[in-house]
Amino acid sequence: MKSVSNNEHGIALLLVLWVITLFAIICTEFSWTMRTESIIARNFRDGEQAYYAAESGIHRAIIEMERSSKLRKSSAAPEDAEETEDLYWEPGAPPYRFSFDGGDCEVRIEDEGNKIGLHAYLKKAKSNPTLLKSLIENKIGLEGEDRDILADSLIDWYDKDSNITGVHGAENDYYQSLDPPYSCRNGYISVIEELLLVRGVTEKAYYGASAMRPNTKVLLTEAELAAMTAEHADDFPGQENMETEAYSEDGDQTNLGLCNIFSTFSLSTSFRPNINTASFEQLLLLEGMTPETAREIIAERKIRLFQSKTDRLPQFENYGAWQNSIQVKGTGTTKYYKIIATGFSRDRQISKTISCNYAADKKNVVITNWKILN
Repeated sequence: MKSVSNNEHGIALLLVLWVITLFAIICTEFSWTMRTESIIARNFRDGEQAYYAAESGIHRAIIEMERSSKLRKSSAAPEDAEETEDLYWEPGAPPYRFSFDGGDCEVRIEDEGNKIGLHAYLKKAKSNPTLLKSLIENKIGLEGEDRDILADSLIDWYDKDSNITGVHGAENDYYQSLDPPYSCRNGYISVIEELLLVRGVTEKAYYGASAMRPNTKVLLTEAELAAMTAEHADDFPGQENMETEAYSEDGDQTNLGLCNIFSTFSLSTSFRPNINTASFEQLLLLEGMTPETAREIIAERKIRLFQSKTDRLPQFENYGAWQNSIQVKGTGTTKYYKIIATGFSRDRQISKTISCNYAADKKNVVITNWKILN
């Protein structure tokens, strides 16, 4: 009978150690894979929850605005401020927030009729580019070459010819040289977001300080989560931040965006907003309008809409400077609105944002330009 040598004992021990190591690697890999798949499944679930919370915000906004319109016209509408605080959903108001099946949703509504008509204005600027350059400098805050590039390129994107406007314009040759290349529109602009393709249009120039800027972060920070779940939030959360961002330190308005100023639905070449539906950013476009006055107007009209230019408006600061630049009731039978809804998952850590336009008349509501922003 042979005895087992020490060498054979060493080989057996080495083999056992290798087998144990192999099993440990397999178990670790399996555990990591299961954990990763669990996270992916959870994120997918939370993303779907956030998406449908945002979609519910779009549909609720339409329903609430239709209900508010009918309620305003009825004798059943309460006059007491406390009773009306959460009763009406109006364009231009600070964000509306509500819970939906355990998730949260935040909704903003804009009246597109309050903006300057993009096509009409660019057509006018074609023969007078200084008009557009002055607006860009005064309202968006760009100066010098940045201003000229943006103005000339906007005109070239819209006009039908292939001639470069001014010194800084851009036609098809410029856009074909980009990676990836694309063609200059040279015609009708169907959606305002198309301006992001134009030379010189940065996110800052397009969005300004607008709350409409899509949130590129899906996960919320601890501070953002705490702010959203605060038990004693102000009636108009986020309004103070908008005021600070929309004005520079010396009080000059410098960073509104193209999306605050222009609309493809409007035909107006001048800015004459409806005081009952103008957003905070749109009110800031009025000469002599201050952040404090804009906030007071929004709070006052939430209680009761203004019926005329002399209905409570003269009490506000610098009324004489902006009274001729506003209208009290919108014109036309069809009204165009933009809705941006952000939904949050039940744990409030994942968000999805949807935007759309809708046209409303006495009989129909048509939803267009449905976009998932993140």
